[in-house]
Parts: sequence; structure tokens; C-alpha cells
Amino acid sequence: MSDNKNIRDIGTFFNGYAAEFSSIYLEDERPRSLFNKVMDRLFRKDIETRLVDSLNHMRKDSIKTVLDIGCGPGHLVVKLLELNKDVTALDIAPNMLEITQMRVDSMKLESNFKTILADYSEHEFDEKFDAISVMGFFDYVEDPVSVLKKLLNDASKEIYISIPGDKGFLAWQRKVRYKRRNCPLYLYSKESLEQYLKDAGCLEMTEIVDTERGYYLIIRK
Repeated sequence: MSDNKNIRDIGTFFNGYAAEFSSIYLEDERPRSLFNKVMDRLFRKDIETRLVDSLNHMRKDSIKTVLDIGCGPGHLVVKLLELNKDVTALDIAPNMLEITQMRVDSMKLESNFKTILADYSEHEFDEKFDAISVMGFFDYVEDPVSVLKKLLNDASKEIYISIPGDKGFLAWQRKVRYKRRNCPLYLYSKESLEQYLKDAGCLEMTEIVDTERGYYLIIRK
């Protein structure tokens, strides 16, 4: 992320979108319309897939502490806590963290959990995390190289990142929809993604998986 205006626009967008976004995963905050359910089935399968893939990677015993950047309404957070991971959930939208906290409060926890309301690019941690999940975050990052370098510094073992592709109907409609809502959006080609990873010094340690909507990255340190 970049200047203060961009950060405010992104925070405003997701603060108002929290309940609707949450319903893509689970309709406990707001029922989905028939149109949205069709769109979910046709174009948003990646959202569920990346959650399942990240969970599978983090099941191993070597991963104990996890930072979830752009945690949204907390669906990944809940699954990680069910696996007895210690989780730090960070988001720029207060309403997202409120929904996450409500979900966590309904659980019987054996793990440590905390939330951070902040822009990841500007927040300094006093610890490293075994793993960092970065789902639906690089869509709003103006300077991906600096964020990748920060992730490499904050993670001790593995980083999982979803990257939005710049091709297809969904990419086109997102550009239109986000522009109407004054929310910055950044989409990536395979070539630009590889260049950013190279500039950040982590291309050789990154596995790039093609997905329906873009790319899924696994960085192993």
C-alpha cells in the first residue's frame, strides 16, 4: 500500500463491504442474493480453494505462529485456531476485525489470538511468525516489492500469497466496480509478478501455482 489517501479509500471500501464479503464464505452475516450465488459458483471458487490450500500447508507441526494479513471476516483465522495455531489477525477495516473477533469469541480457545488494526506496510512487529498468510491483499498494494521484502523479514519459515491476474471477465468487472467505489486495485501478469519477486530477492524460493483468477505463491525460506 502507499499514500494515505489510498489507504483511507481501501479502508473505507472494506469497512462498508465487510458483511457482504463475509457472506461469500458463510451466510451468517448477510444472505447472498441469487445473482451473487451464481457469480460465486462461476467466478469465486478461487476464494475457497486458496483458503483450503493455505490450511493444508499450515497443518504441519512446524507451523505454530501465524500472521493473517488482510484477515477480513476471519474465516481462515477460525480454521487456524481450530488447528491450535497461535494467530495474529491484521486488517485495515475495523468492521472486518469486529466480525472476526465475534467469531473467535464464540469458540473455546486453546491458542493465543490477537487482532491488529493497521496498514501492514507501516506496522512494525516485535516478533517473527512461522507462517504468514496474505490472501486478497496484493490486489491493493501499489509497491509489491517493498511489501515482499517486509514479508521476508517478518516470516521465519513460509509465506502464502494470493495474486490477482489481469486477464478475463472477472478482472475486467473488478476494475470497473472498484473504480466506481474509489478503491485502488492492482492486477498482475505472470511476467510482472516474476519481476517483482526477482526484485525482492525471492524468485528462486517461490513456487508459483496458476489458479482460475491469478496465482498462488508459496515462499519457503
